[in-house]
Formats: sequence, C-alpha cells, structure tokens
Amino acid sequence: DESPAKSLRSKKDSSIGRSIELVKTGEADAVFSAGNTGAVTAAATLKLRTLEGIDRPAIATVMPSDRGHCIMCDAGANTDCSPEMIKQFGIMASVYAQKILKVANPRVGILSIGEEDAKGNAQTKEAFELLKKTNLNFIGNVEGRDIFAGNVDVVACDGFVGNVVLKTSEGVAKLMNDWIKKAITRNPLRVLAALCLKRAFKEVKAKADPEAHGGAPLLGANGICIIGHGSSSARAVQNGIRVACEEIESKLNESIIESVRENKLAETE
Repeated sequence: DESPAKSLRSKKDSSIGRSIELVKTGEADAVFSAGNTGAVTAAATLKLRTLEGIDRPAIATVMPSDRGHCIMCDAGANTDCSPEMIKQFGIMASVYAQKILKVANPRVGILSIGEEDAKGNAQTKEAFELLKKTNLNFIGNVEGRDIFAGNVDVVACDGFVGNVVLKTSEGVAKLMNDWIKKAITRNPLRVLAALCLKRAFKEVKAKADPEAHGGAPLLGANGICIIGHGSSSARAVQNGIRVACEEIESKLNESIIESVRENKLAETE
C-alpha cells in the first residue's frame, strides 16, 4: 500500500529498482517483475525514461477474443490521459500486435460508449480525430463487447477505463468458473458428464489463460519491461521472459519510434 514514488526514494536497493537500473546501464536487456505494478511503472518511467515521441509508458494487456486475441492499452498505468496520449497508446499497441502477436494489419479502435463517430466524452472524441489522421488501420469507436467478439485487434483507452475493464473481466471470468463448478458438483451424474467434457474445458481454459503471455508489457519505456501478476506461477514467469526476448529480437521499441515518427510526418503533410 506504499506510494510508488515514496518507495523508490526510500528503498533504492529494492529488487525492482536494482533490476531496472541494470537495464538502464545495459547490463541487462530486459526486466520481468511480478512486484507492485505502480512501483515498476514509476521506476521504469524515472530510470529508463520514455521512447522518443512518447509522453508516458502504458500497460498493454492481451485479452482473449473469439478470433484470437485483442490488446488493450492502457490497462492501468495512467489514470488521467490526454487525447494525444491515447493516440500514442494506439500506435504502440498496434506495433506490438504486429511484432509479437503477428497480426498483419491490426484493426485499431478507441473504447467508447457507442460505435457511432459522435459517441463518447470530450477526451475520446478528440482522441478519435487524432487516431483518424494516423496511418493505422483505425476502425473508429468500439464498445466493451467488441473486445471479446473479435471485432478489433487493438483497443486504445485511458488507464482508468482500461483497468476497470480488465478487473471487471477478471471478476466475471472467476464468477462464471465458480458457477460452473458449483453446478457440476451438485450430483454425481453431472460430475460424470463433466469428466467426459474434460478436454473441452481444458481447450476453453487455454484460450483465456493469462499465463500464456506471462504478463503485460510496459510499452513506451526506453527499455523492455514486462509486468507480471503478483501471483505469477513459474510458467507465467517463463512466458514473461519469453515475450521479453521476443520484444528484443523483433526490435519492438525501434519499430514504435519509427511508427511515431511516421505518424508525426503524416500530420504535417
């Protein structure tokens, strides 16, 4: 429950601070941390700074969808965002979708309360206009249900809204899982039927398994940083490190800088 900024000042030898310092000095190529999300974000922002053209780093979360995956950015690093920042989140997440999730031409949408262009608050309306001017495959406003329906590959939003969506989704998934377990164990016949469907249940679980990705990348920091859940298993840590390696090998940050530059040039033309 500590303030991230205060903990960084008072605990300079913490594992979070030391590991990010190793990335800063070049002694490490990436960092994976299952520690406090706010502290990791603050340490990465202060020590690594941001990539050229990026105002603030953002957390990108891979969400399951009916057609594979959808990446939502920001998922909680920045609660108060300008429309320009939301545009940057869309650019960064689009590059991530291409480089890491192997989506050829990611469909980018902005999370709003309706699909119509005029829907949304002042912030999302202005971000809509900014994203419309980019060279992204921008499809306009999307609603929360579109994330899971597979109608969009990248969802741009501020960290407040993104985190609410993420935590609500986790809560609904847990509730449904609990309901199914209770319904199955009510009588022996249902238990027997469930055993016959064991493989089907495993397939469904695998599609929504967050540990397959290991954690959420902190996009926009001038260094590779993966933030894992506090309860990350050994498998989640392994996959988090794997994704970090993929980011390094694909030159993700260099591609983000290039995409930001291209879109700035497009705005001036």
